[in-house]
Amino acid sequence: MEELWLIWKEPLTRRRYKVGELLKVDNQFIFNYVNPELNDAKKVGFNYYPGFENTNKEYKSDKLFTNIITRLPNQTRPDYLEILNSYNLDENSSEFDILRNTRGRVITDNYEFVPAFDINKIEFEIAGCKHCDDLIKCKSKLKINDKLYLEHENDNKQDINAIKIIYENNEKKYHIGYVPRYYSKELLDELNKGIQYSAMIKNLNFESKLDDDVTVDVKLIFKN
Repeated sequence: MEELWLIWKEPLTRRRYKVGELLKVDNQFIFNYVNPELNDAKKVGFNYYPGFENTNKEYKSDKLFTNIITRLPNQTRPDYLEILNSYNLDENSSEFDILRNTRGRVITDNYEFVPAFDINKIEFEIAGCKHCDDLIKCKSKLKINDKLYLEHENDNKQDINAIKIIYENNEKKYHIGYVPRYYSKELLDELNKGIQYSAMIKNLNFESKLDDDVTVDVKLIFKN
């Protein structure tokens, strides 16, 4: 079984809510909404994902749903292969693989499909960058493969599981963002066990059109 989570970002606060799950079981696709965050999202304006109007229904299909396929890069684009290559994909990649790697994000709405939390493979984009003035101070210093540190922000009023991303340079610490909220609880549970980890910058993009003009991808591994 493969699993992706449907995340909805509230337009004003930019807070992310996990509102649904997309499963690939053998050759069947299953989508359903999930609580408790579905109800929380409804309180601040979420209704439903287009094409899945009934939030109490389990949707099934032998093919990836059409209302999700439309989020994938258009194969008629002249730069289609370049897009695939930039996401470590190729022309033989399945639609589900493409959805997982690109996250199905488009600039016209606030949805994305992210991999379900997996302790054996954790990669994510740093969240909340626009709230961190430190990022501007150290922006020119950041490089791919730079080491990062994780720190529980236990006085965060928005998320009791909030985890800060810390970058160090010349003995100075910079708070450059947060672990995405949809991973914070599971990840904090692991950190509280005292397990050794390594976190580093996998990719940098300071001209993103999809997320607050900055994207810092993080790769995280734990010691078994």
